[in-house]
Amino acid sequence: MKKSPGNNGVTGKTGQYFEQAEFGSDLPVQFLVAVFGITLVIFEGSLGLWSIFYGATPLLSLIFLYWMSLHFEKFVPMIAAFIIGIVSDLLFSDLLGGRAIAYMMVLYVMQYRRPRLLQSEFMEIWTDFAIMVTIVKLFQFIIFSLINLAIPSGTPLLFQLGSTLILFPIGYVIFAAVAALLQRMKSS
Repeated sequence: MKKSPGNNGVTGKTGQYFEQAEFGSDLPVQFLVAVFGITLVIFEGSLGLWSIFYGATPLLSLIFLYWMSLHFEKFVPMIAAFIIGIVSDLLFSDLLGGRAIAYMMVLYVMQYRRPRLLQSEFMEIWTDFAIMVTIVKLFQFIIFSLINLAIPSGTPLLFQLGSTLILFPIGYVIFAAVAALLQRMKSS
């Protein structure tokens, strides 16, 4: 019997009922990204129990969202960033929607900056991340000041900004190593 091109090498059977099904949905991976982001938010909250991070934990979830949107943009939908931000707002008793909107803005900006950043060196990526984190913290600072009609203390904000920037290269390398490991497991 002759092999037909539409039946993926199955001999003798042709037609639409015998073609191989395609199960390549991105939804399970997007769900796992959201769950991992929420787990990182909970881990951020647990870092607040250490005296060094009391009152200003590093934004590990932002590092994760930035890295994922840079290297795997189709797996990070806006709704995942929104959910991660809302959970973060609820956990840290922030203004409801403040981080969620900031995280969504980061993903939106990354859609346009991604092609250039993929061609650049790590120092440029780190500088771009520093600008993003500064804008996120400035956005939260302005919104908090306008709603409460008071200027919050700048020292915890600067500490949080600095600790996030220091942990960015470590997180970047860890996420890249895990992605390479998963890719190697997938190919073998």
